[in-house]
Amino acid sequence: MTSPLNPDKQPALDTPDSDELPWTPPEDPGPIDDPDPDPEPTPDPTPDPSEVPDPEPIAWEPQTWYSATVVCRTSGCPNENRVVDVPLVYSNNGVASYVQVVDGTCGKRSQFLTATKLDPQPEEE
Repeated sequence: MTSPLNPDKQPALDTPDSDELPWTPPEDPGPIDDPDPDPEPTPDPTPDPSEVPDPEPIAWEPQTWYSATVVCRTSGCPNENRVVDVPLVYSNNGVASYVQVVDGTCGKRSQFLTATKLDPQPEEE
């Protein structure tokens, strides 16, 4: 007796049972068209430099956390003149040259427009 699980004796999935013969295979639908690729996204327009205000001088307190807004002024950078909110900026020793945010696209320092001291200050870890 042949095992019912013998793969040589099992019908193929798309073939009819023997009592349904003669069998006509389905028509070939032809080649499948590739869907239209997504259109290229349009880049955001570069803001006008006149829309970005000149910053007021910031008096940094040492060892203090701030939230800030910064702008990259590097010519040719895709982020040029785009104002970005930075939720956490640490003032280090309070000297402005040591407080910096670097633009992730061009790798240059961004210019601070505003800085607001966080109250309450985040807890030290």
